[in-house]
Amino acid sequence: MGKKNNKFGCFGLLMGMVLPVAHVALADDNLIEINRVAAKVNNEIVTWGEIDRAMTSLNFTNSEKKERAPEFVDGKVDRLLSIYAFNEKGMAIPDSYIEQEYNKRLITEFNGDRRLFRDVLRSKGMSQMEYRDSIREEIIYQHMMATRRRLKEDVSPDRVEEFYKKNEHRFRTDQKIQLKEIVFSPIADEPLSILMQQARKVRADIAAGKKFEDLAKEQGQSPYRSDGGDWGVMTSSREIRSQEIREQAFDLKEGDISQPFKVELLERKPDGSVGKSGKIAVYILKAEKVENSGIRPLAEVREEIENLIAQEIEASAQRKWLTNVKADAYVRINLPE
Repeated sequence: MGKKNNKFGCFGLLMGMVLPVAHVALADDNLIEINRVAAKVNNEIVTWGEIDRAMTSLNFTNSEKKERAPEFVDGKVDRLLSIYAFNEKGMAIPDSYIEQEYNKRLITEFNGDRRLFRDVLRSKGMSQMEYRDSIREEIIYQHMMATRRRLKEDVSPDRVEEFYKKNEHRFRTDQKIQLKEIVFSPIADEPLSILMQQARKVRADIAAGKKFEDLAKEQGQSPYRSDGGDWGVMTSSREIRSQEIREQAFDLKEGDISQPFKVELLERKPDGSVGKSGKIAVYILKAEKVENSGIRPLAEVREEIENLIAQEIEASAQRKWLTNVKADAYVRINLPE
């Protein structure tokens, strides 16, 4: 069964903490007994109760559980293989180290509140001893993975340049613009003609030499009025939801100011989608700054590439190591149809 990289971060500790529950609900509402064996590594078993508890803790739906269960089983198997290899090497973690980590988590995760800590464990059906065991498992797994860790210093300049040439599309940047706005929206149900009349007068004042920023502070209803209408960020076209604003903004050159134009305002709907609100406003935009699209230079992204390659090498080394460990261990995985 193939492994998925970096799948342990979001649920690594959960896999060591979970205990069986009454039943496991997967897709199609099939109930699987909690003590059904999902996997076995030497003498250690993984039950479907453990897998379900881990996924439930992440608020997975039944369909998500069905889809992600193999990934979670793989993760648990890899952790047990790491512990097996750790023990085979005759290594051990002092109890004092586990106790130190236990107390540290009590402080950082529960603010030293032992009652809260016990209540959380009780809600998970877990004893303090079992929690300590989960800490031990996590430490062993991280230690065994760290022995295959690669640093960016291990990556040659030639490999960085080769990666950059083959993956230029990953370093392409969109055109971005920093906008300032003056917005006229109805206060007492004024029609569009009145709003447009107000906006045209302000645009004429700008043409006559008045500063855009001063007028933006004095006129209209922009939420950025106190900042002279400044959005304050560089924005790409895909980040602007309004089609009218997007088209007008990206027709401007740096320093240009648009003519007044109508915008149909958007709102978030109860279902979370964004659509037209039925309200209108009139906008005047200024392109304060424009950054053209392009490809980031190698010097700018070299460290980023070094880290990416190091992560790939590390993941490959970890997969190879786990495959070798699995070859020396008894592993059986029992996934539902």
